[in-house]
Amino acid sequence: MAVTNSAKTGKLKTPMKRRKPGRLAAASAQRWARRLNAGVESVLAAYPQADRDNVRHTLILLEQPPLERLQKSLIRGRPTAIRGR
Repeated sequence: MAVTNSAKTGKLKTPMKRRKPGRLAAASAQRWARRLNAGVESVLAAYPQADRDNVRHTLILLEQPPLERLQKSLIRGRPTAIRGR
């Protein structure tokens, strides 16, 4: 378990213990991963020149609500806008 240092007090803190995922959570994650992989394979079959990682990342992002995607993209793009291109 990782130990962190509190900036205010200088004391070491131990984080809360994480729960181990149950069988249902693991099975759900496996189904999601299989569905995602099938989607990636489907896109790559239609567009063989596409990059596998970009397709996977795009499919993951498309599962998020549009406002959440917009917020994340604005946060990610802000340092580039500040530094310039």
